[in-house]
Amino acid sequence: MAIFTKELLHLNRKMQIVLLVVLITVVASVFFLWRYMELKSLGQNGAYKAPMHIYTKAEKLMVRGKFDRALKSYEEAERMLRQIPGIDLSQDFYYAIVSNAIGTVHLRIGIYGGGNNENKIKSRADLAKDKESINLAQSYFDTSINAYQKWLKLHRPGPEKIAALKKSREGIAEDKIELEPFERYERALSVTLTNRGIALRYLNDFAGAETCYHEALSLWPDNKTAIGNLESMHKVMKEESEAKQKKLDTEPGS
Repeated sequence: MAIFTKELLHLNRKMQIVLLVVLITVVASVFFLWRYMELKSLGQNGAYKAPMHIYTKAEKLMVRGKFDRALKSYEEAERMLRQIPGIDLSQDFYYAIVSNAIGTVHLRIGIYGGGNNENKIKSRADLAKDKESINLAQSYFDTSINAYQKWLKLHRPGPEKIAALKKSREGIAEDKIELEPFERYERALSVTLTNRGIALRYLNDFAGAETCYHEALSLWPDNKTAIGNLESMHKVMKEESEAKQKKLDTEPGS
């Protein structure tokens, strides 16, 4: 669940509304990914129902801006998943989704600060003060990414089967295509990689962020959040480079 699609060069009320719309869109996309898995997937046991019901409540709290309460609900869902006997959390789809969600809240706290304080933010200098929370978010993203990757390593079809699948869909409208389980995992992984890229960007690891965005797009080329963040990061990097060069050009003796 990514937070931004644009870097915050000028944080005004309009931009905050844009960010909220983006947050809601991403929350909804991940929510429907797991719901689709529940309804169409690999025959999960009923023990998932209770923790994912809590997860759904947390998603609604996120959309309403109740981030502290959402975090508590996500953490409760995580605890409940841990208590389900006989599942391998290291490759569990739902555990990966919940881990990503917890990481997203910590990322938001790391960038915005605790509480609902967006109106106090006037420039990019006010962002990303809490590096500890961003690093904590990274640990949850890593857990989520590792789970998706482990499952895909075991269950992704070979190149020939994937090619045959693509050929069988030729001429079919995209909205009529029913995704295979491995494709849903890839899209969910793409979302988490995008979040990790955002975190790395705010830790000033631009190369690491770019790698995450490109990996996210290799799995899901239409991931608009990854596209937007990559483009805006390049724009910011270019502007900062030009500003630095301008300053050097105007210094005495240059």
